[in-house]
Amino acid sequence: MAMVLRLIAVGLASLWLSGCSKLFFYPMSPWVQNPENQGLKYEDIVLIHPRGLRIHGWWLPASGDEPVRGTVYYLHGNAQNISTHLANVHWLPARGYNVFLLDYRGYGLSEGKPRLPEVYADVQLGLDWLRTARRTEGPLVVFGQSLGGALATTVLGEQDNAQAADCVVLEAAFASYRDITSDIMKTSWLLWPFRWLVVPGMPEREQDPEQRIVAIGPTPLLVMHSDEDEVVPYAHGERLYAAAQAPKTFQPLHGSHGQSTRDPAVQQRIVDFLDEQGCAAQPPQPSEPPVAPDTPDAPVLPPLENPAPPGSPERGYTF
Repeated sequence: MAMVLRLIAVGLASLWLSGCSKLFFYPMSPWVQNPENQGLKYEDIVLIHPRGLRIHGWWLPASGDEPVRGTVYYLHGNAQNISTHLANVHWLPARGYNVFLLDYRGYGLSEGKPRLPEVYADVQLGLDWLRTARRTEGPLVVFGQSLGGALATTVLGEQDNAQAADCVVLEAAFASYRDITSDIMKTSWLLWPFRWLVVPGMPEREQDPEQRIVAIGPTPLLVMHSDEDEVVPYAHGERLYAAAQAPKTFQPLHGSHGQSTRDPAVQQRIVDFLDEQGCAAQPPQPSEPPVAPDTPDAPVLPPLENPAPPGSPERGYTF
């Protein structure tokens, strides 16, 4: 019932706040954990916008004695904050990657209120910092999940960001802000009548990931999406892949929304992709013939099983 009431409130508020994109954001301020609880070293990073707004993130250095293989810029989904999304990337330092997790404005310790297009500036701020920070070692990988994948695609599609990343990984991202709003409202008979009022207030089509993703090429791209995703329909992943330039790879998944990277098989798939595409500074000794990069006409890869159970806290729709 609480979920239904919240959806009604969101729908009605959207009618009054024409053009407002708050529907996409469900921030949480308190942390539920920090990296130290997972046995990880970390550092608090505070980035400051030109007008003084403070944006917070965590820096997780690569662990082990081997040379650093690269740096991953992680952009999370629309609910909670980096403390609840840490489980999606906490395994990367052990695989030789630095990780920078960013909280958008209004999330965690980041100041401000989240809305579009302002949040694009937060993503851009983190990207600019990583491109100039001395601590960024090896290839730069941008990894976005769900809303974070959509934000990453929109920002990387800017002309000034051409080839800003060495590899891009998207998981459970949506192709269009208006279409995902419509898809979600369709699931509620209470919100369905308001679609014609709410959807036009979402970001313009020119900001859609589906429109911007073509500009990411020729940066290698991995698009992953679960055919069991209960929040962002599988078709959104297919649309993103179809709109992208080569080299690109599509990896079907199984399992609930936002849970895939907790599966060791999916973790290995990501690492393999980075190895194959030259986004790892020290590739391992090959034990089998190298895999050629995918072409636009290449068949998609077989699905990976995802045994991770659903169970993210109910705080509105998480995407």
